[in-house]
Amino acid sequence: MKKRILLMGVAAALTTTAIVGGSLAYFQADGRNVQQQISTRTLGISLTDAQSGELPEDSILLKGAMPGEEINLENKLVVTNTGDTPLYTRVTVSKCWGSYENASFKKEFDKDSEAIKLVPNSDWYIMENTEENDENLYLYYRAPLEVSGQTSSILEGLEIAKTLTNEYADKGIQLNVEVDAVQASESEAARQDAILAEWGVWAEFDGDGNILGIEE
Repeated sequence: MKKRILLMGVAAALTTTAIVGGSLAYFQADGRNVQQQISTRTLGISLTDAQSGELPEDSILLKGAMPGEEINLENKLVVTNTGDTPLYTRVTVSKCWGSYENASFKKEFDKDSEAIKLVPNSDWYIMENTEENDENLYLYYRAPLEVSGQTSSILEGLEIAKTLTNEYADKGIQLNVEVDAVQASESEAARQDAILAEWGVWAEFDGDGNILGIEE
């Protein structure tokens, strides 16, 4: 008889931290709108629930999740441009295993983060396993985000590996989500320089300003 491995109450805790980078300073706030003045323009972003338009919950409990299961995260999380100038936005998602004790999450460093597969929306350009770190996924929204505009869902889903052993029973999955942005200039050279200065990567664009590729 095949042994059935049950992950009792696998949970994904969403740590909603918003970060804005710019030439003047670097700001950080937990879940709140973040804004920064750049000359006469304001660069602002917020991380929100796509359906309610409100800040996402601190955690989402996924009851009875099992190895091999695909969990739908569509419309769970988007980025909104709350400033008065177009911008490019990047999201960093960190994933790890751990356990919940006394309502707090304790990371377990010996667990395999590659057993957690994140499925991003195709509107995001994906960079993963940078610096040989399997925990982090870097997503760049391809299109410039206009004022009051909203991205498509950051993640479509989460897949749990079929090969998990009993040592993962009753463990939790934590997703830490950070978002930052740079101003979208009209000049391609200015856009490339800004992204290189803030994010340390080189971006290639099409004629409409959409990101075609990212190189370190």
